[in-house]
Amino acid sequence: MTDLAPRRTRRAPSLPATLLLRCALYLGPLSVAVAAFRPLAGVAWQVPTGTLLLGWSVAQALAGAGAVVARRRGPGAGARLVGGGFAGAAALWCAFVLLAPAAAGGGSPVGAAAIGVCGLATLATVTAALVTHAEVAVIRWSLPCWLLAAVAIAGAIGDALAARVPVALLLPVAIAVAAFRAFRPAFSSGASVGLRACDLRGFAGRLVLGVGQAGCAVLLWRAGPPAATSPAVLPLLAAVPVLEALIGWHRRQVEAGLDVAESDQEFREHVGGVNLVTIAALLPPLAAGLALMLGAYRLPAGLQGAREGVLAFAGGILLSGVLAVTLLLAARNRTVVAAVLAVAPPLAAVATPLVPALPPDPLPTVVAILAATHLVGLLTVAQTAADPRRTS
Repeated sequence: MTDLAPRRTRRAPSLPATLLLRCALYLGPLSVAVAAFRPLAGVAWQVPTGTLLLGWSVAQALAGAGAVVARRRGPGAGARLVGGGFAGAAALWCAFVLLAPAAAGGGSPVGAAAIGVCGLATLATVTAALVTHAEVAVIRWSLPCWLLAAVAIAGAIGDALAARVPVALLLPVAIAVAAFRAFRPAFSSGASVGLRACDLRGFAGRLVLGVGQAGCAVLLWRAGPPAATSPAVLPLLAAVPVLEALIGWHRRQVEAGLDVAESDQEFREHVGGVNLVTIAALLPPLAAGLALMLGAYRLPAGLQGAREGVLAFAGGILLSGVLAVTLLLAARNRTVVAAVLAVAPPLAAVATPLVPALPPDPLPTVVAILAATHLVGLLTVAQTAADPRRTS
């Protein structure tokens, strides 16, 4: 085409507004994890790991497919797709816990099943809110989860009154309240889901992408002692909502360009400016991660614990960059490339024991793998952004 057809002007949300909304929305899962720290401490590490792998993978797949269905058939159909997908994931989790050895559930299959179902329900709530654009309402209905997290923290630091509150019993109720609001559009009458073959291919690609992203997080977490790898959580907590907000801003700015541009050339110039801002925002995590990784080896040899902490923090920053580039590539319809980049670090980590020249400590190797993946992903994003055929 030579000229773009006139369209209704649609103002794209600002990046700060989108960022604040996403941060508040992701406070729901974070508050649930904080409030449930006592039950989580009583189960084997496979339980939170399995919940993360399954929940994040299904969330990534259903967020993309649900958004497509919601645009095509309405928010009710999108919410029904998300609800059905997570219900199947919960059934799969319960079957796994019941059939797995007792050690995988920490000796309590019922507790492991309850933790997994609550975690999946929390991620389902966030996914449904994103699909139906009900973030503000779901944030309000998630306030009980925030309150229980505050009570749990107060009880942990010695408040006698807060310690008597049955947080473990009230938390599933609070999760159910937020989930009810998120899935309320699913109970309205409307069209069926109506997935197409292309939607199923995209669902499969994003499912693999989610598995790879969650696998990278588990890989970094298990690379060293818990005390050493816990600093990696700090940059990830800030990165996930920030990166999703950046990607959402990128996508909406491109869509806004379709509304206001009067020619192909003007649209390409608009997209070029958006791409430049996006790539510039992805450079600081790589630079900071590499600087911390190199700085960790300049610490004295006697500060082994501090070195591991700095390396883990660098790994968390680099992992946030890997999440960013893979999510951005998926948003640019490069799902296969994004999935390959996401699964590359776990696969490379599996192969590292076969290389005798590498150090026996897995944490430096994992951080180096994440740095290499981040760099390759950033170059791929830059190349994709420069291709005008992939701006849609």
